[in-house]
Amino acid sequence: MIKLTLVILGKNIDEKEDKDIEFIYSDGDILNNIKKAKGKYITFIKEEDTISEDYLKIIYEKCQKDFDCCFINYDIKYDYKNKIKILTNENELIKNKPYYGEFIWNYIFKKSKLETLLNISTQVKFNKKVDEEFKKIEAIGKLIYFHNPKGKKMLKNFQFQDIKRNEFYKNVIYIGNGCNGLFNGYISWINNIGRCFKNNYDLIFLYDEINTKTLNTFLKSYKCIKRNNNVNYVCDRLITTYSDYFYPKNLFTIESNYLFIHGNMSDYENVRRYYDDIYTKYIAVSKIAAKKAKGYFPTKKIEYVINPFKLDNDLIKPHLRLTSAFRYCDVKRPDRVELMAKLMTEMDIPYTWELFTDQKENTNIDGLIYRKRVDNPIPYVKDSDYFVLLSDSEAMPYCILEALAVNTKVVVTPLEAYDELGIINKDNGFIIPFEYFDEKNYTKLKEVIMQMYEQKDKKVKYKIDESMWEGYKEIFKK
Repeated sequence: MIKLTLVILGKNIDEKEDKDIEFIYSDGDILNNIKKAKGKYITFIKEEDTISEDYLKIIYEKCQKDFDCCFINYDIKYDYKNKIKILTNENELIKNKPYYGEFIWNYIFKKSKLETLLNISTQVKFNKKVDEEFKKIEAIGKLIYFHNPKGKKMLKNFQFQDIKRNEFYKNVIYIGNGCNGLFNGYISWINNIGRCFKNNYDLIFLYDEINTKTLNTFLKSYKCIKRNNNVNYVCDRLITTYSDYFYPKNLFTIESNYLFIHGNMSDYENVRRYYDDIYTKYIAVSKIAAKKAKGYFPTKKIEYVINPFKLDNDLIKPHLRLTSAFRYCDVKRPDRVELMAKLMTEMDIPYTWELFTDQKENTNIDGLIYRKRVDNPIPYVKDSDYFVLLSDSEAMPYCILEALAVNTKVVVTPLEAYDELGIINKDNGFIIPFEYFDEKNYTKLKEVIMQMYEQKDKKVKYKIDESMWEGYKEIFKK
């Protein structure tokens, strides 16, 4: 009974007379080769690759056991470095199932299992189907197979990754999906690298997924490129982070690749220890990060640098502080408050708007913060740039009078009561016409908001005129 079939793609090897080993020199039709193979197990040798002298002996001995799939440890012999170096410890290989990527050459398959895959589809995607079908994994820890690619495309009839072209770049930063959120230390790190070094180097930011706002920020300092699986990215220098220890298979480095370690003490308890050395340098972002990282990466030398920092003056904007306080009801028009808050967010105006009311707690909208009613809101009003009340009607709004009394400007709608209080548009406050809150007039409302923002630090004095309540003297008698 034939135990093993070797499908050899164009490479001549020294055949040994053994009734248990079958040699098939392939014409490139891998599917047909699998079908006609007689061995219980089948493996492949690619024409430009090399094998160790004891390759046949080791894999034949492995085929005496019963398994669905065996992973053959391998190394890469590119002219430039690649991430793909596999752990040489056999127990680790079995425990941590290796990736099924573009290569089939470093596997031994049970032929019956392969035929099951071929029955599913003649266009086999090994990186998915193998993982689904092969459950029992063996491993050969000793390095006996060495890839020596010559830039050839993978075989189309297996739908392997078809690398269409190579692109060469000097200074590349890649962190996978680490920039798809807004609150992320990696974003600050990349921003500051760009601001500090963009005038001295051509910088490339390579990404998988990123939100639009962050991407627009990075474009100020980097050429930003979305990673394409059909492209080989060959980098003179590559920087990545420990969260992406295994960067994608289509990233290569010619000269140097750097792993930046951002972890703190708790992070290392949640990640596996890495044994395969694939980086030129391991650099932590602080002394404590370097100290805690030792033992988790395959080097005793972990250097450190303090993250670069350069202040972006374009990001420094004054903070607009608004306060409102009213009973939550339709006539007070809380919807207008929410509309203005939404527009300020769209206009990228940094603001905090505290609304003291009897409802809507814990339903904050961007910078709009709903607060419970307090007995004395005056300290908050005095500390604000504007007190805002956008009602449909008011008889005598004490909150407006109190705001003016502590010299806080007001933002109001055009009600007669405000004429009596001496509110002058663009002087001690802003009077917003009702029609500006209609959708067709949002442009005009935005203009008022921008004027509020630009004049927020203009100081005002408001003098209370006691003659306004002379009429009360006729009510009371001594």
